Amino acid sequence: MATQIGIYGEKTLHRELKWMIEPTGAYHEVPVGKHIADIKTESGIIEIQTQSLHRLRGKLAAFLPDYIVTLVYPMPHEKLILWMDAENGEILRTRRSPRRGSYYTAFRELYYIKHLLISENLRLRLILLDVSERRIGGGWRKRYHKIDTDIRSVYGELAINNLADYQLLVPTMLSEPFTSRSYAAATGLNMKDAGVALNVLYHVGAVERIGKTGNMYLYVRHTRCASQ
Repeated sequence: MATQIGIYGEKTLHRELKWMIEPTGAYHEVPVGKHIADIKTESGIIEIQTQSLHRLRGKLAAFLPDYIVTLVYPMPHEKLILWMDAENGEILRTRRSPRRGSYYTAFRELYYIKHLLISENLRLRLILLDVSERRIGGGWRKRYHKIDTDIRSVYGELAINNLADYQLLVPTMLSEPFTSRSYAAATGLNMKDAGVALNVLYHVGAVERIGKTGNMYLYVRHTRCASQ
């Protein structure tokens, strides 16, 4: 039954990551209370979330009091788009997206679980992937339907195992104090996403606010966090 629950409706990206992380399959889809853990071993639970992290809030809240939980969150670094024929699945054309993902884009989703990030039982694995995304549609109105996503290669990975590790997401080139504007320039984020990122970093204690310049906060790296 547990295996059927895991396979039903599972997307390719989620399945590929699960087998990449635990290739035997012996620890997949394990019931834990009212939930099903993607992977559960003697070391703890691994949850893989390829979509919005807010969907995982209840599950994480149930697991974290009793287990070490590693949250695996993949993001596309480079995306090859395959436009397919809706009738026969033939690939009509390919296009390489000009956008490049980075670890900093994770903040858009981490914001929705920021109250859980301070748990000493939570670990993060941010994985950057080069992927192929299959689509149909995309006519003159630019509407399309994403069919599935496949891993082409793993570009990189960032592990956050404690609160001090969040300072890995504060670029070393940033001189102090800095604002959301300078953080945006250093990370390639837009101003809105930079504000969200610093909100999360402030919440977990990686940065602190020391004042304002105009309507923007001034930030410095949290010295207590850096010394851990």
